[in-house]
Amino acid sequence: MLIKKNINHSKYIFWISVLFIWIIATFADRIWWNFYSNTPSWDQADYLNSALEHARALSFLEGNGASDFSSLLDKSPKIPPLASIINGAFIAFAGDSPHQAAWSLSFWNGFLIFNIASWGLYLRGKRFALFCVLISAFSPFLFHLRTDYVLELPLISAITFYLFHLGRWSDKSIGGKWIQLIIATFACAFSLLIKQSSLLVIIPSLLFIFLLSFKRDKKFRIQFLCLFLINLLAILPWFYHNWIMILSGTYRAVFESAAIEGDPFVLGFKSIFWYFPYLDNQFGSIIFFSGLSGIIFAFLTDLRSFKASSKLPYIFDENNYKWIWIYYNLITCWTFTTFIPNKDERYIACTIPLIILLLALGFCKWSDWLDTYFKFKYYVLLLIPPISFLLSNSINRFKNIENISSKYYPVKDIISIIKSDQTFDEKETVIVVPSTPDINQHNVSYFGRMQGGNILGRQLGQSLLHIEPVIKYSNWIILAEGDQGSVSSNSIALDKAIRDSSIFIKVREFPRKKEGSYSLWKRSSSSLKKNEFHNRFIELANGMELGPLGIKLIFDEIEIEHMLDGHFKYQSIVRDKALSKISSDPENVESLWSLSLLKILSNRPSEADIYLRNLEILLPNNPWPSAYRTIVNFASWNPWKASLIADRAYKRNPNYFLKGLGDMSALFRGAFWRLKSASNSVPNAIKSIDEALKPIEK
Repeated sequence: MLIKKNINHSKYIFWISVLFIWIIATFADRIWWNFYSNTPSWDQADYLNSALEHARALSFLEGNGASDFSSLLDKSPKIPPLASIINGAFIAFAGDSPHQAAWSLSFWNGFLIFNIASWGLYLRGKRFALFCVLISAFSPFLFHLRTDYVLELPLISAITFYLFHLGRWSDKSIGGKWIQLIIATFACAFSLLIKQSSLLVIIPSLLFIFLLSFKRDKKFRIQFLCLFLINLLAILPWFYHNWIMILSGTYRAVFESAAIEGDPFVLGFKSIFWYFPYLDNQFGSIIFFSGLSGIIFAFLTDLRSFKASSKLPYIFDENNYKWIWIYYNLITCWTFTTFIPNKDERYIACTIPLIILLLALGFCKWSDWLDTYFKFKYYVLLLIPPISFLLSNSINRFKNIENISSKYYPVKDIISIIKSDQTFDEKETVIVVPSTPDINQHNVSYFGRMQGGNILGRQLGQSLLHIEPVIKYSNWIILAEGDQGSVSSNSIALDKAIRDSSIFIKVREFPRKKEGSYSLWKRSSSSLKKNEFHNRFIELANGMELGPLGIKLIFDEIEIEHMLDGHFKYQSIVRDKALSKISSDPENVESLWSLSLLKILSNRPSEADIYLRNLEILLPNNPWPSAYRTIVNFASWNPWKASLIADRAYKRNPNYFLKGLGDMSALFRGAFWRLKSASNSVPNAIKSIDEALKPIEK
């Protein structure tokens, strides 16, 4: 009875210690956020915007809540929604300024620390777990993630939770229980719904379990099947709703960004060893080399005692499965990440928890050796992680308190001026020409939407075609004097056109750290011109009956309009007009085209199909309603209906495009015998589109 009481008391002290370490780390983070908080730049502001969007959609904050589940999914077209939902909940509780929103990062850090502590107990006990927690709390890389509003901290927190519980469930000595499976399933879904990068861990780990299942009993295989199916169902609604944007966005982020940034070829020597030099900076020299030398020391000890040939898999622990699970996931995740074309130091984040476990193992090996030969207790080694952090480059961030805290960020003042000019907090779009960390469309949108605001920032100037619409219809514009950041020569031309026109008045200039300044421009009251794009939209929608030529003209103009009007105010006007006309004349072709295009732009393919079906009946000799119906049904994961529509329309109106669509849809529904036909029809369809677009190219 006394022994049991002592064990419980020891565990109680251990978890209090872990909590104390998290509090110290949070205290350091809050010093940074409260005294050094600056304007979030591109990605950071984008993630904060997403959190605000989800908080409003779920009515955590003031604003129009999502009308239905699809409207909620609209808020996360590229990145899964779970992190934004949780971060939005913290914003609703703590506030929406950057330093208040950062309380969510403290939550994710606590989640990581307590998971890594649980993993440490599972692997080797309290001493090992304390080393794991201290390395996590004082890692410079993790401190950087805690003081930078990106998704990597939520991601690695969820990944740690997932790998720990999946490892426990798949461990034959203690696993196989249904409650363990439920937790592992929840952890997997949790990771998937935070960021796509989790697949770099989840895919190889599930492949390992799949191969392992052949050596386990029927119950284990049924449990694994349940885990797999439940996670498919968990990710399906979001992926089903946004799959086109997800795939295109992932392609741009992974491949196009790698090409633009000049990242090395994935099979090249530089690419393969790209992340190794960062390990020293991520953990600090003292932590990294202490842990690494301990691992090497253990390995050499076994070699010296001639045990390597028989005991190589058991070098680190007698319970072999636990460490094989860690080695396998570390190697596969590192390899998968290495062969992703786009490179950045934070992209290796998923491997960090596993590396922490290995470094902590190295500390334990040093502790064992020192205790054996010098009776040197391990407590002193616990001071190495905090000392390493104090000697790392991260501490230099705190030394610049006066420079950083006194730096002037103009975004707040710019938004304040625009809000003071608004009546009843009307919806407004600000055109942002410069693209710098201090001023860009993302942080303008974030500060414009704080405290219930409705001001959005949008960037124009990438094309000379933007100059005329901006001059005609924009109300507020932000320009830069001096270096404009990452903008093209066309943006400089737009800047000059605005300054040279007599339409805009400079409201105020704002200083900047580098040479030059930022300036806010407003359309003069004498040149106010109402944007009646809703009338132009109806004309453009009718152009859909021309096929590719009409579609190209439509999206060229809509792309610009969606920048000029980030709130899409024209859509409600068009919808009301079209529905009013259809109520009195159900066969009004003009209104049917308008509603079809609105539903396509709103990512409602099933609803667009209804209007396109009516157009197909009213315009039997026009192949394009059928072509669009095929596309929207394919987009809504219905290749069976899509191929039926295309094949039936092809008989009425022989057309290369319809033939190609029919063959492609048939292949996706499993009609592989049409592969030969598709190899001929698809190139011809592409050629027919190119020929249709030649008038625009000329």
